[in-house]
Amino acid sequence: MPTSQSANSIDQWVRVLRNIADPVRIRILHLMESAGRPALRVGELSFALKMPQSTISRHLKTLLESDLIEARRQGTAILYRPHSNRETPGLKELRSVSRRVLQDDDQLQTDLSRLKKILAQRDHDDIFAETAAKWDSIRGQWFGDTFQFEALLAAMDPQWAVADIGAGTASLSVLIAPHVRHVYAVEPSPAMLKAARQRLANSGCSNVEIIAGSVEQIPLPYESVHVVIASLVLHHVEDISLALRELHRIVRPGGFLLIIDLLPHQIEYFREKMGHRWMGFKPNELQQQLVAAGFTLDRWHALTPETKTLKDAGIRVPDIFVMRGSRPHVATV
Repeated sequence: MPTSQSANSIDQWVRVLRNIADPVRIRILHLMESAGRPALRVGELSFALKMPQSTISRHLKTLLESDLIEARRQGTAILYRPHSNRETPGLKELRSVSRRVLQDDDQLQTDLSRLKKILAQRDHDDIFAETAAKWDSIRGQWFGDTFQFEALLAAMDPQWAVADIGAGTASLSVLIAPHVRHVYAVEPSPAMLKAARQRLANSGCSNVEIIAGSVEQIPLPYESVHVVIASLVLHHVEDISLALRELHRIVRPGGFLLIIDLLPHQIEYFREKMGHRWMGFKPNELQQQLVAAGFTLDRWHALTPETKTLKDAGIRVPDIFVMRGSRPHVATV
């Protein structure tokens, strides 16, 4: 009870009792003391009590004016908690009695259950708010930089046969293999073929077939595959039209070709050191050649609009693109 019997203490105590003696304000105070949290937001109290935020704000104003609670700003939000610095004499005992008397109240238990749900969501949101700026880096450290792209390969039809033209060391072929029926890894370089066979032996894949051959002369039957992938291959080819016709030859009607290659650039390093015959491709010109070879253009998309640099050599890396062309079904009359 109050420690002083002065008029001011009596008036103060009566005001405290009057402000507490409201069902909504009792529920608010009970949540603040029972939630196990330092502070609560208006929206969280609104969710727990199933009342409009305007109603909650009005009751919070009364509790603030009575020094029963305090508020602090966190970013754009205002959080409320029981007053910690100056407590009205006798209030601690009154709050203790209130908790003991109302500990089994059904309404208060329901309020607390709803509050715990919304606070769990707050925890989840706060975690990602704190890590959003560095999330890509964190996820890359955990799972690597390519896992999501590898997972997307599962969208491929398991009955497909796929030709990886200019397969190099068969790195892409091995990634595709678990998701399709068969992969033909076609590569002209003996050194690359040797590395591809070694990769295949270490991979455990039994449905990848490594074949010596070039994009101008692909040793596969007519209409033998559902998908052809030419990744960073065409810039090595002398006759682009011939290569596209050969790619069209091995694709089944209804199948498609994916071209991944360089956009136009003037970086002589790639011609001098990497043996590139073409300094990239203008999409509209390559599209015309694609259509002339018998494909229907589906789409093209730039993959690296930002500038990248080879750190060791200080050389700018050209931007790349992906282009998809389909081989239409033969129309029947």
